[in-house]
Amino acid sequence: MERRTKNILGFSIFIILIAGWIALFKYINPQLIVAKIGATNGYIILFLIGTLGGASTFTGPSYFIALTTLAAGGLNPVILGICGGLGITIGDTIVFFILVSAAKKAPDKFKEKFEKFEKLIYRKPKWMINLIFYLYVGLTPLPNEIAAVSLGIIGHEKKSVILFLFLGNITSGILGALLVKYGISLFGI
Repeated sequence: MERRTKNILGFSIFIILIAGWIALFKYINPQLIVAKIGATNGYIILFLIGTLGGASTFTGPSYFIALTTLAAGGLNPVILGICGGLGITIGDTIVFFILVSAAKKAPDKFKEKFEKFEKLIYRKPKWMINLIFYLYVGLTPLPNEIAAVSLGIIGHEKKSVILFLFLGNITSGILGALLVKYGISLFGI
C-alpha cells in the first residue's frame, strides 16, 4: 500500500473513532459507562490506555478521551491522574529509549543541529531545564516525545528526564480530570 494511502486511511480511521466517541456520548451518559466497567476497572483501563497512548503521538488523544469520560463519570481525579500519568510515562519512556538510541545513527546534519541545541540549552542551569521540561509536559497538550527525546539526544540525564516526565504526566492527568469534574458541575452540563 502506498504511503499516502496509508496516511489517509489512518487519519480517516482516527476521525471516525473520534466522531463515534462523540456520538456515543450523545446517547450514553459517562456515569453509565463507569457504572458498567466499575470504578476499579476504570483506573486500570486508563492506565492501559495511557501506556498505549504514551507509546505514540497519534494514539495520545484516546487517553484524554478516556480520562474525560472517567472523570465525568465520577471517578477520583487524583487517582485518575496518577494511574494515567504512570501509564503515559511507561509508554513515553519506551519511545524515549527507542528514539534516543536511533538518533545515534542519524545523519551528520541532524547531529550538527542537536549540537547547536545543546549549546543553547546548557547556557541555563539544569534545575531550570528540568522545570521548563516539567511545565511543558504538565501544562501543554503538545507531544511529550519532542522535548524528552531532544533532551535525551543532547545527553541530559535520563533519570531526570523520566522523573520530570512522570511528574508532568501526573500533573497533566490530575488537572485534566479536575477541569472536567468541576467544569461539568460549574456549567451544569
